[in-house]
Amino acid sequence: MKTLECLTRRFLEVIFSLLALVPLPPISQLGWLFLSLAIRCCWIVYIIYLLDVAVSFSWVAIESVGNAVGTMLFVGNSVLGFALLLESVLKQKTHSQLEDLRVQTELQLQRLGMFGRSRHAAYLLPLIGVQFTCDLVRLVTNFGEPVSPVFNISLPLMWLLRYRYVQLVQHVMDLNQRSIQLRRSLLCLASGNDLWQPYGVHEFLQLQALRTTYERIFECYETFSDCYGWGMLGLHLLTSFQFVTNAYWMIMGLYDGGNVRALIFNGATGIDFGTPIATLFWHGDSGAENGRQIGCLISKLVKPQGSKRYNDLVSEFSLQTLHQRFVVTAKDFFSLNLHLLSSMFAAVVTYLVILIQFMFAERSSKRSSG
Repeated sequence: MKTLECLTRRFLEVIFSLLALVPLPPISQLGWLFLSLAIRCCWIVYIIYLLDVAVSFSWVAIESVGNAVGTMLFVGNSVLGFALLLESVLKQKTHSQLEDLRVQTELQLQRLGMFGRSRHAAYLLPLIGVQFTCDLVRLVTNFGEPVSPVFNISLPLMWLLRYRYVQLVQHVMDLNQRSIQLRRSLLCLASGNDLWQPYGVHEFLQLQALRTTYERIFECYETFSDCYGWGMLGLHLLTSFQFVTNAYWMIMGLYDGGNVRALIFNGATGIDFGTPIATLFWHGDSGAENGRQIGCLISKLVKPQGSKRYNDLVSEFSLQTLHQRFVVTAKDFFSLNLHLLSSMFAAVVTYLVILIQFMFAERSSKRSSG
């Protein structure tokens, strides 16, 4: 299991480097720095090429609502890809702070005797497998007479966007693992707590160390949101739009008699983008739930016969869990949780109804003009 975890981590490090989703190496590693800059230059040239293709398709976009929506989505994905490349460079200092905080929390948890095992591979490998399978299905259905004329040339860009989701899921799982370790340590302290016995010095010191660790983990969540927040906001908006457009094209296909290849292609696209965002929101909600459980455990540490100093520390810790929650946010626009995921699907249905109304209005105007 440890070997699989190490191989998964190494594999993702290579993929993230090739997709330019990691910060630039320090100037002391000059060779790796030049290689990273060369990779970014290749991506920039590729994105400029995609935008040029979008301009050449602009005359087709005015022919129908479906073409206009597809062109907007294509341009939006290209601009978002460039924004993610820019974010990985501009947020380099914040990324270094995040790595320092992660190391600090890991050392503090080890001092408390908590050595959690990483289980990233069990979640990330199936997620990558689903995306790879969907890509194969879309390649097969798009072969011959293409369902999407830009699918093949935009496939590397789709990998960049989706692997950003994988990167976010990996980071959130890592933060959640630390919060779970802290919760277990608090649970051990609470289960051995005798309410009617005065506190021991070791209990006070352990509680103080747990409170400091909680603060460090909270800082990790805050720094993570600052480091990847704008990218998460863009991904959320574009993924919502992707759902709307693919659902719209599937309904159009059914309404026009049902092109099976188009239905399969758009269904696979929806699964391709829906799986990573659902996984990310689920893990974001799990982190918030860990924080709530930690807050509930604090009340079990009160000692009526203890000193004021100990009980004041318990009260301060309890207030800290109320005001410093383990929440991943996209620049404070929204928090990643299952409630937001359900709201996103409700918004998708709303926008889908609007697009369908445009479709019927467009077809009625064509019939009247004809």
